[in-house]
Amino acid sequence: MAKILIVDDEFDLVEGLEALLASHGYGVATALSGAEGLAAAQEQAPDLILLDVMMPHMGGIEVCRRLKAIPALREVPVLLITALHGTSDKVAGLDAGADDFITKPFEQAELLAKVRAFLRTKSLRDELENSYNKLRELENLRDFLIHTIIHDLSGPLTAIQASLAFLQDDAESEKGEISREEARKFLTTASQNCEQMTQLTDAILEVNRLEMDKPALKQAPVDLMHLARACLERMEPRRKQVNVAFLTRFPDVLPPVPADEALLGRVFVNLLTNSLKFTRPPGSITVCLREVPGEGQVECAIQDTGMGIPTENLEKIFDKFFQGRGSRRGFGLGLAFCKLAVEAHGGKIWAESETGAGSRFVFRLPMPPAGPDAGAGRA
Repeated sequence: MAKILIVDDEFDLVEGLEALLASHGYGVATALSGAEGLAAAQEQAPDLILLDVMMPHMGGIEVCRRLKAIPALREVPVLLITALHGTSDKVAGLDAGADDFITKPFEQAELLAKVRAFLRTKSLRDELENSYNKLRELENLRDFLIHTIIHDLSGPLTAIQASLAFLQDDAESEKGEISREEARKFLTTASQNCEQMTQLTDAILEVNRLEMDKPALKQAPVDLMHLARACLERMEPRRKQVNVAFLTRFPDVLPPVPADEALLGRVFVNLLTNSLKFTRPPGSITVCLREVPGEGQVECAIQDTGMGIPTENLEKIFDKFFQGRGSRRGFGLGLAFCKLAVEAHGGKIWAESETGAGSRFVFRLPMPPAGPDAGAGRA
């Protein structure tokens, strides 16, 4: 609903205009003096101001001049209401920033036509401004993504370049001082950094595929307890490296959910990888599964005893390329992938955390309607 502010010292006129505009579906606020109108405009941010020229203490032209000096109100159209017919008065009003005049006495149809025209123009201007702001945001995001990708690739490339340079220098040297074991270490470093770059490019492609292509899911009934155990087993070597414990809290029975098992498995692995990255020994990571009573959903939660996430970052961590400060850094794509994959299943994902108190990543998936053929997951 468009908001219109009427500023006039004639109570009867204000009352009549308010009734007229309200009857046509507009939200209306009123003020009976210039000072009151200035305050009301700043408080309510109207879409259009109807402003009387002849008012005591502070006339409409001065009010208009002050309104146009306020950045937040500069683009709000002002329609001056006047009983004056002189050209000089209209010029003064236009110089003060007024958008148009209407002369007393006026026809209701004329006023309503001007109101519609100004509100239409205001709406188009707002849409244009929003489009411009979104374009600027996209440009800033593009620049940020380019910088981030270059930054994330430059480290591995530098390591590869250094390793190969050592090997090349040794190969060209007459003495050949690098031992077989040292050469193996340089090659391992180069190989590991190649793998890191491959992971980054694969992650970018996978996230973009989920965003752009909206791929059809290969859905089938999935036993989440079985899938979670398989993912925990897959992550066991990494768990041993960081020396933390894997724990589970599963119900005796859990209904299967229709899902793309491969895609959902990657969600589990990404969330476990994230927790392993930020949990220190003798910490633990607990996978919890449950049916949400009365909601027709299954909930999966991965809770760790790690460093936690600052509250202000909880809404950002699922954004592409978001990277926390300090040691909580990475490519910034794993959680973005999880969000897209869960939402592709009609589910929802979120994080709960406090700095220094661990994190809990939760996602919920819809269950199929109960039926005679509905099975149960393995405990």
